[in-house]
Amino acid sequence: MESSFSPIEQMLNFRAKRQKNFPYQEILLTRLCMHMHSKLLENRNKMLKAQGINETLFMALITLDAQESHSIQPSELSAALGSSRTNATRIADELEKKGWIERRESRNDRRCLHLHLTEAGVEFLNQLLPPQHKCLHFLWSTLDADEQQQLETLTRKLLTRLDQMEVPEP
Repeated sequence: MESSFSPIEQMLNFRAKRQKNFPYQEILLTRLCMHMHSKLLENRNKMLKAQGINETLFMALITLDAQESHSIQPSELSAALGSSRTNATRIADELEKKGWIERRESRNDRRCLHLHLTEAGVEFLNQLLPPQHKCLHFLWSTLDADEQQQLETLTRKLLTRLDQMEVPEP
């Protein structure tokens, strides 16, 4: 079976033959990482869609679930998701409509609002997570424990380098 990456690899091979000093390995590794990321998202989104949710709503629920009190301020949710406050409000509206969260005033400051994960939200996550975990196990079980550790180490090393990089201005 041909890999979904084969057409990209063929194109790179063609360019490498035509262009002197073509940084083949660096481009190949970059394209492999980008392709794998794209495939991971595609598979994850299919799984989430089948459960009636999208990635953004899922991450909002996970963020709430990860809080000690299952509660967070909208501004904190916005920061955790890397989205605008307006978008965080839209996300909260959607989650509230589904009954997975509720808005509550702070006991200490009535001007302060908190988003609380409801029992229905917890139950939804409890149904959603096991099939996801099963798929993740299937994916990563193709690597043994040493390979997984090596991939983690290499990925962290590359992320550190990316954090240090500055893109030159044209």
